[in-house]
Order: sequence, then structure tokens, then C-alpha cells
Amino acid sequence: MKTTARYFVTHLLGLILALLVSRLPDAGAQDTMEVPPPASQSQPPLNYRPRPTPRVVPPPPPSRPLIIQPSEPNLSDQSEVAPSTPVPPPVEPPREAPPPSYQIQQPVLPAIFRGCWQGKVEFLDSIERLPGAPKTGVWTPKTYRLCYQRYGDGPFQLTFSEAGIDRDSRITSPRSSMSLLSTDGRTYATMRALLHFDEYNNRDGGTFAVDETARLQCDIEPDGMYVIGSVHGTRDGDPWFRAYWHTVFVHVPG
Repeated sequence: MKTTARYFVTHLLGLILALLVSRLPDAGAQDTMEVPPPASQSQPPLNYRPRPTPRVVPPPPPSRPLIIQPSEPNLSDQSEVAPSTPVPPPVEPPREAPPPSYQIQQPVLPAIFRGCWQGKVEFLDSIERLPGAPKTGVWTPKTYRLCYQRYGDGPFQLTFSEAGIDRDSRITSPRSSMSLLSTDGRTYATMRALLHFDEYNNRDGGTFAVDETARLQCDIEPDGMYVIGSVHGTRDGDPWFRAYWHTVFVHVPG
């Protein structure tokens, strides 16, 4: 009877022990859980904290420049306003004369024109009274003299004069001048003749001033100088007539 009870107690303790052992965790699994795997180099340390991604802040808009207006003087207090000093005008440097190569060369008559030439204008090819001008009347024949001479040691000079009036004494106090316009350097030249004189007026017995500006085209041939004249006339400064003539000047002693 005691043996049977002891066996029963022993068997019961064995079952309780087996039940307790079955509920305990496996030793191999416990070892696996307690031993952590080796850390790889890519894993961060235990105290690692990720850095925040920086934010891109746009630059501030450009500020408008500060414009400072000059302060105006108080015009009411004239004692505080200094008088303005006048600025002298800039002084231009004196201009130098152009070199001789750039100066305009005046034409020179050929030697064949030297001496005096005289011609008579008896008739006109045509005459035209300008609008609003007085009547021209009858043309008075005139004898003209053209000279290209040297006076003393000076250069040759060109002169033109009214040498005579046929059968008429209405013209007095003649004055004249001549200038050379162009020449071909051989036998042809164009000239401008200015002739001034006073002419009597039969109506009131007084005089009026006449100015004749003539353009002369001169061409020397073996028998003389052939001249074509175009004349513009004024009376007391007002336009009067336009006339054309031609004649032959012959060489005469000076």
C-alpha cells in the first residue's frame, strides 16, 4: 500500500515537471534572440539621427534705388542764396589757313589775250523788257574796250570800259569793272563785265542810274576776238531789261 502511493506521487511529480519543462522557451531560440546579428557598415549607429533636407529660400526682390531730390533753395530768403557764377563760353582755337594745295586757284588768261581789244555794239540781237519795268526806248550804240595789261611790276589785270557813245550825250559818269570766270587755257574765256552810268530822262530833265551786268563769251580767231554778250539791266536798282548782242573786237594799241 505504501509502495503504490509512493509510485503514484512520483508519477504525479514527473508529469508536473514535464508540463513545466514544456512551457519553458527553447534554449536555442533563446540564444538566437539574445545574440544580435553583426551590424553591417551601411547601418547607422544607434545614436544616428537623419539630417533634415535643406530648404531653398528664394532671394528677396531687388529694392528700388533711393532717389534723393536736391533741395531747392528758399527763394524767400535771398540772403542765403549765393549768386550763380556765369560760365564763360568755350574758346575755339584759331583756324589755320589751308595749305596752298587746297586753296582755290584763280583762272589766268593766256598770253594771247594780252593787250587791248575794242569793239562796237551797234545793234542788239534781241531785247526784252522785264515785267513791270518802264519802257526801254531805243538802244544807243556803244564802243567797248577790253584790256589785259600789266601796270608797273604788278600782275596782268583785266579792265573793261565804255569807250564812246555814238551821236548821243545822254550817258554820263560811266564806271566799269571786269572779272574772269573761266578759260580753256588757249583762246577761249568767259568774263563778267559790270558797267554803270547815269542816263538823262527827257521827261523831267533829271537822270536815273543804269547798271548793266554782261556775261561775255570771248573766242580769239585770226581776224579778231569774237564776243557774245548777254546783258541784264537795272534802272535805279529795279530790274529793267535783258538783251543779247554779238560783235568782233579787234586788237588796238593800249
